[in-house]
Amino acid sequence: MKSVFWKPRLFRFATKELTSLQGAAEVHSLHHTILVDSLLKISGGCRKMEVAGGATCPATTTTTTEAMVQRPKRDLPSFEEIRRAVPSSCFERLLFKSLFYLALDFVILYSLYKFVGVFESFGIFGLFIWYCLMGMFGSSLFVIGHDCGHGTFSEYTWVNDLFGHIAHAPLLAPYWPWQRSHRQHHQYTSHIDNDMGHPWVLEKDFMTRGWIMRNFSKIPLSGFVRWSPIYTMVGLPDGSHFWPYSKLFNTSRERVKCILSGLACVFCAMMAFTICNNSWFTFIKYYYIPLLFQGYWLVIITYLQHNDYSIEVYEQGYWSYVMGQVQTIDRVYGFGIDRLLHHITDGHVAHHFFFTKIPHYHLMEATAAIKKVLEPYKVYRCKSNTDFLLDYLTLNIKLEYLIGRGTGILTYAGQQKDE
Repeated sequence: MKSVFWKPRLFRFATKELTSLQGAAEVHSLHHTILVDSLLKISGGCRKMEVAGGATCPATTTTTTEAMVQRPKRDLPSFEEIRRAVPSSCFERLLFKSLFYLALDFVILYSLYKFVGVFESFGIFGLFIWYCLMGMFGSSLFVIGHDCGHGTFSEYTWVNDLFGHIAHAPLLAPYWPWQRSHRQHHQYTSHIDNDMGHPWVLEKDFMTRGWIMRNFSKIPLSGFVRWSPIYTMVGLPDGSHFWPYSKLFNTSRERVKCILSGLACVFCAMMAFTICNNSWFTFIKYYYIPLLFQGYWLVIITYLQHNDYSIEVYEQGYWSYVMGQVQTIDRVYGFGIDRLLHHITDGHVAHHFFFTKIPHYHLMEATAAIKKVLEPYKVYRCKSNTDFLLDYLTLNIKLEYLIGRGTGILTYAGQQKDE
């Protein structure tokens, strides 16, 4: 009998706690998700069901909680099941190992600069190859700073912040502002309203756009400017990462951190300009254009991680942490590229589930463990993508906008979910 009576009390406690979390300025998504899953299990067993003594489980008291309780059922493992499958060694953050990879990326980039003359001896084609390599290894360096931003570079916040700036500032990526915007993307992956890192386009918005806005992403060269200046400087969609009074920042502390990270980028740009003998031509050719290629690599990588014909995007009340993360896609680029990019391509599902816990050098071990849990549910997404550039260009043309607003689950127009 006791096993029946504890459910109404726990349901009331969970409902109250969830309501308080909804009003918090910044919610820890894992805590939020586990609580919601628990609430669902409790409600599923006793909600609107009479128990001993005539007591009934109380109905949910808030609109938000009510919507979540009534969300569509999904045959998915719980977050705790996934967490238990990952070896504890995957959560070890090793400072010296992280420093090794940071130093390695800087050495490779320095070597490319030392041998740029060799590439230039092959003319425009050789210079293009050099730009592509600079972009790729610049993205590798970005991934190290990305680890710092998530707190997986080391166990020390000040160390993470220091080396995060060292990795990101030369790439003109403001460390603290990007850390802030990127965290929200991870907390609300595939949430139509809260996943600000990816500007999901709804049908009604797409139809009201002019020709340029409708087709901009379909233009192959647009990838060169979608990271910078469009995302980081202009601030589409979640606010400028350089302007302290953009909508991305709410407090004086956040604005000060924006200024400091921005100044670090300015300092690196000035250093580069000095090294280029104060020549704008040399600065643009050997510093800014490589950064444009690095931005293109980031756009390709990020887009392919979260877009495909079969992905789903969820509305509030239907979305859950696990549902959102399983829309992430592991893509194997091949040719050793995944390893050079620190497995941000083929280990991204694991990274999304444990973005503040697992450093990049443990991602493949974690991926193997998570795969065993997700595959029986047929929700592990992985694709061999040696044609990743072609796939990126094709998907940008075919995946125009989402349909299904008001139904809880949105999909790309004209596309069907793969079975």
